[in-house]
Amino acid sequence: MDGVVPVLVAVFLQYATASLIEIGVVAKNGHSNQVITLNETGHVGRIHWFGERNGSIFHKVAQISIMKNYNLDLIIAPDPMSGKSVQFIRPETFYKEAWKDDDEHRLSPSTEYPLQPPLCDFLNYTSNLIHTLDWNSTTILSDRDNSLDSHNLARGLSRLGVKSELVFVKKDGNLKFLEPIMKSIGMEKMKRRLRFVLLCSLPLIGQILKEAEELDTYFGKGSLFRHFSQWLLIVPRPALRSIEGMDLKLDHVAVLSTSYKNFDISKLTQWVVKTTSEVLSSEHTWNRSDFTDHFLQIVRREHNTRTVNTMLHTLLWKPHGRKLSVVRHDASHDDVFPNLKLGLNQRKLRAAALEWLPFVKRYEEEDGSFSYKQASIDLVDHLGNVLNFTYSVSEPADGEWGVPISEDFSNYSGLIGMLQRMEADFVAVPMGFSEGRDVHSDFLPFFHASGNGLILRNTRGRSKLSSALTDPFRWQVYAVGGAVLIAVILLYLVMEWNNPFYNDAKSIEKGWKPAGALDAVMYLFGSTIHQGGVHLPESSSGRVLVSFWWLYIIVMTAAYSGNLIASLTVTKEELPFNSLDDVFADDSLKVGLVEGTSLHRAIMTSNNSKMMRLWEKIQASRSTDRSTLERNATIQIKKVLHENYAFLSDMSELEVFARSFCDLYILQETFEPMQYSLVLPEDSPLTDMFSEEVTLVQEIGLMQYWYRKWNPRENDSACASTETGAKPIGLEKLVSVSLALLVGVLCSGLCLLIELVVKATSIL
Repeated sequence: MDGVVPVLVAVFLQYATASLIEIGVVAKNGHSNQVITLNETGHVGRIHWFGERNGSIFHKVAQISIMKNYNLDLIIAPDPMSGKSVQFIRPETFYKEAWKDDDEHRLSPSTEYPLQPPLCDFLNYTSNLIHTLDWNSTTILSDRDNSLDSHNLARGLSRLGVKSELVFVKKDGNLKFLEPIMKSIGMEKMKRRLRFVLLCSLPLIGQILKEAEELDTYFGKGSLFRHFSQWLLIVPRPALRSIEGMDLKLDHVAVLSTSYKNFDISKLTQWVVKTTSEVLSSEHTWNRSDFTDHFLQIVRREHNTRTVNTMLHTLLWKPHGRKLSVVRHDASHDDVFPNLKLGLNQRKLRAAALEWLPFVKRYEEEDGSFSYKQASIDLVDHLGNVLNFTYSVSEPADGEWGVPISEDFSNYSGLIGMLQRMEADFVAVPMGFSEGRDVHSDFLPFFHASGNGLILRNTRGRSKLSSALTDPFRWQVYAVGGAVLIAVILLYLVMEWNNPFYNDAKSIEKGWKPAGALDAVMYLFGSTIHQGGVHLPESSSGRVLVSFWWLYIIVMTAAYSGNLIASLTVTKEELPFNSLDDVFADDSLKVGLVEGTSLHRAIMTSNNSKMMRLWEKIQASRSTDRSTLERNATIQIKKVLHENYAFLSDMSELEVFARSFCDLYILQETFEPMQYSLVLPEDSPLTDMFSEEVTLVQEIGLMQYWYRKWNPRENDSACASTETGAKPIGLEKLVSVSLALLVGVLCSGLCLLIELVVKATSIL
């Protein structure tokens, strides 16, 4: 209202006898008053002009103190925000104290709020928009300068059944009211309550949004406000470019901007006089209250006919930053907040991992950086594609998985510690579940279950030149078989040589006589290899003995033949240890495991007698070798290969090592079964999103596919297989047979030589 000087239109020395209407107008450099009267009706109105004093009565209480002497019915003042529109206030809506010389003006908290004509419909549009968005509740953040609009918006939302909480925020910002709510109602309910309307100055809007992002760091794990809060900003049209320049990380931000024609302040004098005259010209006899209501009705009628341009924008993620995009007025929820359909909007999450085969393996690139692959990384890649995020992987500085490092078990080392310190958004390698870890982190649905075991080196070695002739039976079988053969030979000779059958005249006549010792031995021994002989016994007792001897031989040779086929196709070896008791019995064997794992903690705190003995064995090994708790599994395997050492770990990892090194084998006895899953920080807002997708991955069998993809198959191993089935027979399997044939040739040659010598001697 620069340069506006109120002009005294009509001054009347004598007022009519009808009631006098008192109107106060705040105008820069205003210094006089004017009277309007209509003799036809006897109505009289008086307009008082007051100096503006920095723009608004809302900032100058002293000015109000002057107004109180005039018994005003209505106050007209410039809008403190735009300076172009005006506000209409009933004086009775202020505290009585506000008419005194207080430091600041206060609005009445009663339901009779200061009246202001709806110079535009943006509040009605905002109420309807919030109702369309299906917000059950919202928090309206406002400053004192916008208190009137915020109260009106709250009342409009209440009529539509939307619960609203009106919070006045100071110019230095204040979102601390959210902290007790977040602590008391929990993460799930909090995600549904983060619905905000900002109706305040642009600097304060920026401050509130930045404070929300900072609050997210401490209470929302960096994700609560960013991905689950929804914001509706109400700003003037020129402020749109400033919103884009705020570099906001919040995903869901919509902006309702207004642009409309304001009062022509330069013609305020003429307008007030014209409107007052219109009211007084009515034939109706007004009292002071009715006059004020009718005055405001004229104002509403005039400004309802004006064109108000209200536009809705949504803040989108673009390649070059956040950009506003226009949304149509009949938009749906997904149109106003389209980022809801885009998951995490390509946010870069921080993953933590350690190498664990076959789930995670670290590869060094040519530039010195590291990349990570295998089954668990395939799962994380899938989650990134579905939930729309990228990630980087880092490892804990201490190289541990996560064990308590404080007496009250509140602080953890390793991967769990990174989650506690907010250095990582999730753990990308499966972690074993434990009650302590579950208290300080969120486990996703389990997708791997396995026992733990021991891997050792076969110190007895694996024979490269296997004895095909002796492998079918144990040595005890050969010993018993030899003893039976000798016993049957002796029994045969005793029965034949003492049998009266051969002393009978008929036997003598036919020349029947018992076989000699050499003939008996050759016949019974030859029957063991299905050769028999020509010297069959003539007596009935001898033939009965030989018949049952053949039954015995048929069964034994059949078993031998079957085992011979199996021994040629399946590797069989004698292992030095077959159970934990064998391990405990060997005092020279050292046992170790990776420090900081759930297995380490489980064995250390177990009440099981066998696990307690195992922990004592580990401690005894630790006292002589400090590297038995080495965190690098590769170094642990090297110790197994070169020392008398056993390594404890998950069976899936041990199987990979056993297939890579042929001298290693896994103890048959397993212990401490565990379940494994990815882990997020405690009360992470992302837990539900990740859990749903991991469950789906399990149901459709993707996790099993990735596990089989990276877990080496049996035929990928260079070691001899212990599985049944036809396998190629190598030359080493036939060495013993070849040697036996060579021995047989030498023996037969020696016999021939002896026969030749005997014959030559007899001729001489």
